[in-house]
Amino acid sequence: MSRLFAFLIPALAAVLGGCGGGGGGDGGPDAAPVNFDRRALLANLADHQLIPTYERFATEAAALVTAIDAHCAALDGGGDGATELAAARTAWATAIDTWEHADAVLVGPAAATDKTLRNRIYAWPLFAPCSIDMDVVARWSSPASYDVATRFDNARSLAAVEFLLFNTADAHNCPIAPAGWDALGASRAKARCGLAGAIARDVAAQATALATAWRPDGGNYRDQLVLAGTSDSAIVSEREAINMVSDGLFYVDKMVKDMKLGEAAGITINACGTVEEPCLREVEHRFADRSSAAIRANLRALKAAFTGTTETSDGPGFDDYLSAVGATHIAEEMTADIDAAIAAADALPDGFIAALTGDRPRIVALHAATKDITDDLKTQFLTVLGLDIPDDVAGDND
Repeated sequence: MSRLFAFLIPALAAVLGGCGGGGGGDGGPDAAPVNFDRRALLANLADHQLIPTYERFATEAAALVTAIDAHCAALDGGGDGATELAAARTAWATAIDTWEHADAVLVGPAAATDKTLRNRIYAWPLFAPCSIDMDVVARWSSPASYDVATRFDNARSLAAVEFLLFNTADAHNCPIAPAGWDALGASRAKARCGLAGAIARDVAAQATALATAWRPDGGNYRDQLVLAGTSDSAIVSEREAINMVSDGLFYVDKMVKDMKLGEAAGITINACGTVEEPCLREVEHRFADRSSAAIRANLRALKAAFTGTTETSDGPGFDDYLSAVGATHIAEEMTADIDAAIAAADALPDGFIAALTGDRPRIVALHAATKDITDDLKTQFLTVLGLDIPDDVAGDND
């Protein structure tokens, strides 16, 4: 049995045991019967959003490995590798854009056991540049002894690959130079590329494991989710499955509103201790400067999950569920708020870092637009559908 599947078996067991509804403990009572097919909502989400995204990401993660290998080969061959580096950066951007879509509504194996698999794929905000610099030297000095699996999440994942591909400064990020750093000299680019390739291979393996966990010939988590409440699933009820998806929707609250926007722009407390001033340390993708693209992907994924509509399908979503229980006005209000946030995100400059200082009002406006969404998520949405608020959001009065 491979190490990946040895991990996935207990992880799936944890999910199937009902790790969904955050604040409910035993899940709480089911909603009163209504004329709405919740199983169809779950099937639409799994078949037209989650599974295609995981499959696409697995393909793109493998392509990232190929692109980084080509960059390393060019450097090893004595070239400057500029063309290949540009291609590797493009491959990383393609993969991360897809993952941002997946990350925005995390359900099932990637969310299990404190998001262990998710963090192996993309650990942000966990990120330790000094540890990555130390691993650049360690792997270069002894490639055979370097093992990604032994590294903490903050020194691996697509976040580390971004740092290695986009940060070309000679300076290290540690209080004192890692042993052997200065000796790298002209080999520093090769050493960074080698580490990026090793980490990208691990990400690709995790991506394959995640996609396999949902396939009928793999873990078949798709049926576990869709058939919740039957003898064919370990998820105890349809309500519990719906609650797991609802928990995933709250990514827009903690990650998008609070961290990507509020902390980065100094709207809320941040690591820099700044108020009404940007904090670069809090910016997602600050080396590739792709935070605007990430937020756009997050919000579009939220809309797809809420409305059940993607580019290729239009099925039942939470808006239909709300309408079925007599809350069409809430469904329409929330859909309009999501559309307004998407429009505000589209209005951001592609360069998020420059916008922090040169166009900060747009970021503040987007933060306000996302708060309109999360205010309704925490109140009317949960109350009307009889769902639980996630534990990590329950104590947040914002």
